[in-house]
Amino acid sequence: MLLIDFIKSQTLDRLICNLTIADRCPPKCRCFYQPGRSRTVVDCSGTGRRKLPSALPLKTDLEVDFSSNEISSLGNDTGSENMIYSYSKYISKLDLSNNTIKMIPNDLVFKLRNINLINISKNKVTKIPRTLQTLNPCQIYLGEVAIHCKCKDIWLQNWLPSFHSKCFDNTKVYCKYNNEKVHILNMTKHGLGCRLYNEDILWLNISLAVTVFIVTVSSVLIYIFRFEIFITARKILKYFKKIVVSSKLYAYDVYVSCNEDDATLRRWLTSSFVPFLEDENLRVFLPFRDCELGSPREEEIIEVMSKSINFVIFLCEDYESLADIWVQKEWKYAWFNYRYDIHREIIVINYDMLQYKDIAKKYLGAFLKIRSFIDFSKKDKQVKEEVYKSSNMFN
Repeated sequence: MLLIDFIKSQTLDRLICNLTIADRCPPKCRCFYQPGRSRTVVDCSGTGRRKLPSALPLKTDLEVDFSSNEISSLGNDTGSENMIYSYSKYISKLDLSNNTIKMIPNDLVFKLRNINLINISKNKVTKIPRTLQTLNPCQIYLGEVAIHCKCKDIWLQNWLPSFHSKCFDNTKVYCKYNNEKVHILNMTKHGLGCRLYNEDILWLNISLAVTVFIVTVSSVLIYIFRFEIFITARKILKYFKKIVVSSKLYAYDVYVSCNEDDATLRRWLTSSFVPFLEDENLRVFLPFRDCELGSPREEEIIEVMSKSINFVIFLCEDYESLADIWVQKEWKYAWFNYRYDIHREIIVINYDMLQYKDIAKKYLGAFLKIRSFIDFSKKDKQVKEEVYKSSNMFN
């Protein structure tokens, strides 16, 4: 039959062009180009090969068959790169069935994405890499694979075709479970060894919740007892730093704040308390005695308190309206100086045996809460000596 008659008979698909080793056909293999089907076939099936070759014919649409051999590895562990890594973009079909392949390397899976049809069935695969989910399950044949399933293999339930899919038979993964083989699509999470919850995440959530609770409670407690904490911490700091301040830096050693409308208290202050301190060489400022007549009272209070190192505050139960105004201002400026200057000190004398809840200003009530005050019910001499000791220890 002439060539023109062969073409006219429409049997062009029977026309093949054999390729040789010179055309990069692997040894012992049969290679041919079939123009009628626009394909190049590399048939190396049953040739006893133990590894894949590194070269293939330089053609496109390669259909490569290495089935029924003794190939056990698909990796680059032989020192030379196998053909799949180099020619994957030219291969349209790849048959590696009926070999002894045990695993599919992760880096190889990304090369397989370029191949339309991959057959790796009837091998000894015991582990399926998760990177395989980047392939279409209808694109690859793994046949029946039996593995020891774990929770990390649960992704296969989403990747494998359903029972009603046309390519369901391409890959069937069975789990070795209770001495039986169970299709992984029929396995429960419990059967796969999955915990109903992730203990690490649970403990992390518990830890975070406890931490948030502790921080919240601590913040609330710190806010509620902020004055008590501040006063106590300040005393501890001064004790360990052993801060000693020269009285020469201040004009007065003691500023006395009291209810000026209490005649009994005024008499005791002028006749007993203040003379005692002055006899001990302490410079005392007593507002109702030492304030200049006609001068602005508040301005003088601010100036004198800024030059005083100790503030002795008498807590009284009743104040007249005007006296209460000046006492409130004295408390405010005493606390301000005490708060921002660690050298200063507030000495509280509980004159009327008040409870901390009876004090309008919480920062002064805090002194009663932590028992940092002098009880006026003690003997006269003892009260004066305690004030002297408290004021002198900071000078």
